[in-house]
Amino acid sequence: MIGQGTRTELLWIVAGQSLVLLLGMLTLKLLTYLLGPEEYGRFALGLTIAGTLNLFVYGPLGHAVARYFHICSNRGNLDELEQLSRRLLQGIALGVLIIGVAVAFWSGSDHVWDILILAALGYGVASGTLSVWLAELNTRRERRSYSILQSADALLRLTGSMVLVMLIGILGSAAMSGFLLGAVASLLLTWWIARRNTTRNTTALTDLRKLFGKGTLSRDFGAYAGSISLFAIPAIFSNYGDRWIIQQMLSDAHVGIYVALAQIANAPANLILAIFSQTINPILFQLAGDATDSESIRTSRQMLYRALLQLIGLLTLMTIGSYALGEWIVITLTSSEFVPYARLLWVLVLSAALFQIGQALAAEAFLYNRPFQLFFPKMLHALVFLGMSLWLVQSRQLEGVAIAAVIASAIYLPLVLLANTRAAKARVLVGVDGSPEIIR
Repeated sequence: MIGQGTRTELLWIVAGQSLVLLLGMLTLKLLTYLLGPEEYGRFALGLTIAGTLNLFVYGPLGHAVARYFHICSNRGNLDELEQLSRRLLQGIALGVLIIGVAVAFWSGSDHVWDILILAALGYGVASGTLSVWLAELNTRRERRSYSILQSADALLRLTGSMVLVMLIGILGSAAMSGFLLGAVASLLLTWWIARRNTTRNTTALTDLRKLFGKGTLSRDFGAYAGSISLFAIPAIFSNYGDRWIIQQMLSDAHVGIYVALAQIANAPANLILAIFSQTINPILFQLAGDATDSESIRTSRQMLYRALLQLIGLLTLMTIGSYALGEWIVITLTSSEFVPYARLLWVLVLSAALFQIGQALAAEAFLYNRPFQLFFPKMLHALVFLGMSLWLVQSRQLEGVAIAAVIASAIYLPLVLLANTRAAKARVLVGVDGSPEIIR
């Protein structure tokens, strides 16, 4: 039976993620209607810049904060983790600022693209910093605050993009600048709420030399986050490579059409996985602790696979629904210019469902503190996707890219299962008597 506290948490998670989904679909509808396929395609390419920053830097940092929160809590050094993450965020923001200044000086004659790139970098920093803060908030299981702030971020980005498109003009760079303003406003709101609610004494924090010395938290934290950062290499190819292939071999308008359909297809799958991860992962990490007890790991693993069965059922229903109602969904969420490609929606939904099942399965490797085991499956998925896309886009255009996504996702699933098996066998745990024990 699910306890009252867990039901309340789940209610906030579902409410928050559902509101974010609705706001995301409203943003998609308004921007595709106002910008049209070509400018929306440029806006989508700008999002790839911010997304790349998140994949390489902020995603791994947020994941590491979530994983090490309970470990540091058990060790009594949460203050060290907080200061370490704050220093890293400050250094990253400074580095991106320098890159932005260099881009501004190096810019050529196309100032529209320059503005798009600068706005995308700024949006990447603001949204990435917010994601790290929210990762800690979610790990603390403060579901209400997390859901409210996450929804506020989606609303502020929508508002910012609408305001600037109306004031500046029908440009992808204007929409991107609006996303930047919305993300900055969300960041300030989160900082203000956190400052009001904090009760901890932050004046007596650990000496920086203790944070960055050999054999300290920073070494373990950095190794964990660094291994996840390697995943950005295949993730960039699989998440964004298709957009640049389409832009080079077809047109910006085709990019806009494909990205809009992919956003519709991925939105429900991302919603379901977000609810799954936001609900299950903090509990799994709390049960697993620092992964030194075999019984704790076994309990976490059983919980993961029970929840996974429910995830598969929901994704199956979602795929069937997109096949039956694809044209109606596309005309509802975009404009008439996108409807001729509605037949591709269910194919993209199927690829998203298969991939998200693999992503949910990947949580097992993180329980063993061995995320690097997942690098090969992710890399092979990316290479298959890009290779098939390059081959099929020539003869079947956007349909070929969608088919390539399904093939790559179908290959990804068994590879993740194999990686989990290897991670379980490689993880040496310490038994009750102090002797090594291997989880089988």
